[in-house]
Amino acid sequence: MSSVILIFIFIFGLIIGSFLNCLVWRLYKNETVLGRSYCPKCREKIFWYDNIPVISFLLLHGKCRHCQEKISVQYPLVELAVGFLFSLAYLKIFVGSGGLVLSSDQLIINGQPALLLLQAWLAIAVMAAVLIYDARWYLISTNLIIGAAVLFLGLDIFLGVNWINLFWSLFIGIGFFLLQYLLTRGRGLGEGDIWLGGLLAIIFPQPNLLLTALFISYLIGGVTGLVLLLGQKRGLKSKLPLGIFLAFGAILTIFFGSELLGWYLGLLRG
Repeated sequence: MSSVILIFIFIFGLIIGSFLNCLVWRLYKNETVLGRSYCPKCREKIFWYDNIPVISFLLLHGKCRHCQEKISVQYPLVELAVGFLFSLAYLKIFVGSGGLVLSSDQLIINGQPALLLLQAWLAIAVMAAVLIYDARWYLISTNLIIGAAVLFLGLDIFLGVNWINLFWSLFIGIGFFLLQYLLTRGRGLGEGDIWLGGLLAIIFPQPNLLLTALFISYLIGGVTGLVLLLGQKRGLKSKLPLGIFLAFGAILTIFFGSELLGWYLGLLRG
């Protein structure tokens, strides 16, 4: 039975991934998310049978049916990634021995794993959208961040999170990036990263988990920058889209935050 559920969840993740591809494009173009999808090259409407996640891309050989222009491989990759992460979240909560870490450990205590799964799926979807948007245009969508922040704040209120912890997370999340912004006069990062810091604080209203997410993000970013520098792909003054690494760090924290935090604290204790 669990295998059948897992298959449905994977398909559901593929569909959400397809929606995120559309959402990101519509946000960038300031268009409504309502209405049929269209080819960004020839702007012809896409038929439903050409819009099936992954399958349509393969059947069309990665080209638009109308203009024969190549379809970005981003589309199936995002669909597959979201499907995999949704499935992994389900396995970790309902099949594995451990839970995920987000705003409320009390979800497990109160016997509400379904709410934790929903919370994890929402966080994964939002972080995937942030990653795509920043990777393509080196920008953070303020509309996306504000909308997601309102949604997660509502979840935090509904779940009864500790307001003191939430306050400190917001202080750290916003203050950390605001300080960098002021010190570098906007050259080190953009205003969107400050908003993103606030969103991460609402998703992780436990300061230790937020700090874990930030630590992982900057570690990944630092290693990536060093590899690109050594490979002469980037110079010392080149910019890397920070939102990508923050999204990666958040997703890794959702799945492995407790383990990573315990490992790091163990190193500090010697």
